[in-house]
Amino acid sequence: MDDSLRRFKAGVFQALGHPTRIAIIELLRDEREVPVSRIYEKLDLEQANVSQHLAVLRSKQIVTGRKEGNQVFYSLRDAVLGKSST
Repeated sequence: MDDSLRRFKAGVFQALGHPTRIAIIELLRDEREVPVSRIYEKLDLEQANVSQHLAVLRSKQIVTGRKEGNQVFYSLRDAVLGKSST
């Protein structure tokens, strides 16, 4: 296996290594596309905290953002990331 692929995988696993980021992914899995305001309201978190976690997920290309007016909507980059193993 290519070392760069291992580094990529390690980065993804690191991004998924926090319960809040997993909760965000689960929310996006269930609701497809969500405005950032709904994420912090639904998860009962501070806006700044959610923004930091979304930045990590964006940097590892796990989520994508789409701006519409003054809102940003987030979704999973690939639906396979939200699939359960059952």
